[in-house]
Amino acid sequence: MGLAYGAAGDAGASHPARISYLIDPDGKIAKVYGKVVPAEHPDEVLRDLG
Repeated sequence: MGLAYGAAGDAGASHPARISYLIDPDGKIAKVYGKVVPAEHPDEVLRDLG
């Protein structure tokens, strides 16, 4: 799944990138967070949901 969503550069990657997606109620990607800072990310997502 990581390859399909761009979270891994290739099948041999040792770990996924820190990215996440906000999915709308219809199952479509509403926003891409390409660089996630773990300490700040929850607040960022909550702002986008509000």
